[in-house]
Amino acid sequence: MNHTALATCEPHVPEKSKNQRLAERGLTTVEYAIGLVAAATAAIVLLRIFSDNAFFEMLQEWVLAVFQNLTMAI
Repeated sequence: MNHTALATCEPHVPEKSKNQRLAERGLTTVEYAIGLVAAATAAIVLLRIFSDNAFFEMLQEWVLAVFQNLTMAI
C-alpha cells in the first residue's frame, strides 16, 4: 500500500450549481441592505437623542451627582 498516495489525496468538494451561486449572491445583497437599514435607524435614534436638551440636562445632573458622591467619600 502506498501511503504517499493517500496523503496527497484531496477531498472531493462538489461544485455549486449556477442557481446556488446566484442565490448566495442575492443573499449577500439582502444582508447588506438589512445592515444599511439598521445603521440608518441607529443614526436617526442617536441624532434624536443628542439633539434633545433634556438628555444633556439629565447627563449633566448625573455627572454632577457622581462627582458630589466622590467628594463626600474623600
